[in-house]
Amino acid sequence: MRVAMYYNNGDVRLEEMAVPGIGPGELLIRTRASGICGSDLMEWYRIKKAPLV
Repeated sequence: MRVAMYYNNGDVRLEEMAVPGIGPGELLIRTRASGICGSDLMEWYRIKKAPLV
């Protein structure tokens, strides 16, 4: 399966990963969409940006 792996603010990579196995009483779901929490999004706002001129 393809995953978006977050290493740091400047390093998010699409990678291939094995589909996890499931055991008794478990299920595997396919995610069709996801979101980012506002508090997690703030990490990108803290990155030093170029000065406005």
